[in-house]
Amino acid sequence: MVLSSATTNDVDVMARRLRYVQPTMEDIPHCFEIESASYPEDEAATLSSLKYRLSHAPKYFQAAVLEESIIGFVCGTRCNHFEEESMSSHDDTGKLLAIHSVVVQENYRRQGIATAMLKEYVKKVQQENTDGSIKSIVLLAKSHLLGFYVNCGFQVNRPSPIVHGQELWYDLEKKLVRGLPLEGKESWFCKTETFKQPYPKVKPYLEEHVQWVNKLRAEGYCITSGYRVDSEGRPGGGGLMFLAAESYKDAHRLILQDPLVRNDCVDWELNGWIGQVGDLQMR
Repeated sequence: MVLSSATTNDVDVMARRLRYVQPTMEDIPHCFEIESASYPEDEAATLSSLKYRLSHAPKYFQAAVLEESIIGFVCGTRCNHFEEESMSSHDDTGKLLAIHSVVVQENYRRQGIATAMLKEYVKKVQQENTDGSIKSIVLLAKSHLLGFYVNCGFQVNRPSPIVHGQELWYDLEKKLVRGLPLEGKESWFCKTETFKQPYPKVKPYLEEHVQWVNKLRAEGYCITSGYRVDSEGRPGGGGLMFLAAESYKDAHRLILQDPLVRNDCVDWELNGWIGQVGDLQMR
């Protein structure tokens, strides 16, 4: 995946000039030219591979357009196991979204376009992943690009067992969280709380609480937690949690597992929440 670095200001300026589209089959030969100029021959996707990705996984093929011309693209397919075979197939129900190409036309490199493209791509996937069926976005990268992907929110997992070309690659991952209640099945609930114990006694359970929420998010729960602050930004007003559940009973049962609740650290109240103007979405 051939990319380049740019300053934060470069990224912001370029991001405002780009628009994003799903390419058509007529665009694929041009996309193939960009792909071929971005990778060694034994690493670049073939023309037929790009056609396959667009025809079978169109919603995961996003091109960046500048002045009515495609200047780069990001594409991927879904799979359940990230392995060499997943580079040439697509499973509509796959729990992983494997990105195969992040490429920019040569004369537009080093202007922050790759960063803008990838961040927009991830943002779109997160917004559309309302059912939480995609658990992670995964990709391969060479060592000199690890910093780029880490700065875009990915984590390095390991040297990859996938053989692709002649060089060593690394497996990277960005875990996704479900952002909305399941339509027609879940609704929002809100827990408010105030501390009833001195902070030194509460502190260890606050740390357990964070681990508990992170574990639930990793398991696919739609939940977020934080604390309230005063006009100076100082905590002390207590906590606030939003979660999606099928019923008040289910939400209440989950809240009883909260380390802060189990250890009698807070006075709390649980209510359903119905949006009247606007809505909520986790990230």
